[in-house]
Amino acid sequence: MAMPAPVPAIGVRRVAIIAGSPDTLRGFDEPIIKELISRRHRALVIAPELSNADIAALEETGAERAVVGPQTHGLRLFSDWKAIGAIKAVLADWEPHVVLGCGGRAMVYSALAAKSAGVERVVLQIDALPEHRFAGQLASDEMPAWRYGQALRIADEIILHNKDDLALLQRLGLMPANVPAIVVPGAGVDLVQHAVLPLPPLAQGLVFAMIAPLDKRKGVIEYCEAAARVHAHAPNTRFLLAGAPGDGPTGLDATALADYRAHVEYLGPPEDARGLLAASHIFVYPSHIEGMPQPVLEAMAAGRPIITTDIAGCRETVDVRVNGCLVPPRNVEALAEEMESFLKRPDLIAPIARASRAKAERFCGVDAVRGPMLAALGIID
Repeated sequence: MAMPAPVPAIGVRRVAIIAGSPDTLRGFDEPIIKELISRRHRALVIAPELSNADIAALEETGAERAVVGPQTHGLRLFSDWKAIGAIKAVLADWEPHVVLGCGGRAMVYSALAAKSAGVERVVLQIDALPEHRFAGQLASDEMPAWRYGQALRIADEIILHNKDDLALLQRLGLMPANVPAIVVPGAGVDLVQHAVLPLPPLAQGLVFAMIAPLDKRKGVIEYCEAAARVHAHAPNTRFLLAGAPGDGPTGLDATALADYRAHVEYLGPPEDARGLLAASHIFVYPSHIEGMPQPVLEAMAAGRPIITTDIAGCRETVDVRVNGCLVPPRNVEALAEEMESFLKRPDLIAPIARASRAKAERFCGVDAVRGPMLAALGIID
């Protein structure tokens, strides 16, 4: 059973951050890692794999790292306990004060390993719940509800990225009544670094953009299908797509986009997201599953109208017909219609863009995340 939150300790704290994928680190935890190191605390990142770029980024911050080999998908008990044992061994050797477990399988493994290793404080971050909200067939990399409950009962504090996920876990009886839970808007956005970008001229036609890993669950195929429909009768319109090849059962590579080359400009991994946003008028993100979509937050900060899906996380980024619009997930027709609405009324793009930036300033400034996160980890100035 989780104990009440302790009074934050003064002095150097050792924080182990366990991530299920490098994307988690880049999207959410990297700013927190930098903040910990800047305050002269120690941070250890544990992940199943780290690219050379990830390693270089961690070395630049001063964080330590440990790689625990990727486990097979599925729920075979032997695979689960092998992963938990490997994480426990790292924790026992490094002796953290706090463990932060991030998302799905990694969160469950983190909780059980930290409990077994006798870690002082366990904080769990829920990035996104399964697409079918535990009511349908789970993907091979999704955890069932009872595993979430198993982990959450160990936690000293729980972090979520949207109110819908919190409400669902409470409704299912999975949130322990005595454990604090906070909701923060993803990683937030540094609104100074991510300043407003001027809209490009309209003379050459509208430009739509999407930034996401190439994954079916991000709505990449729906974006391409809708782009093809719109482009067929608006040939001056451009559709940009940037994203690294996906992995896992729903991952895609560039060959999956071959049929859309006449309509969608695939730019590869997003090495210059700001440049891509600067070249675009509208940001599109038709995802099926999210905690809080970081690319959307950054597009809002840049001052771009948003088209995204009416799902947990995504819907919190849009005030409908103010800074953008929502469409049902997996609905190509509705997505194409909303794209076309901007073609019919390009005069609305500028005021909607201003509203998007204003929404970002109210909703997702980095300070809205940094303070609550550090408090959850037991860090004080």
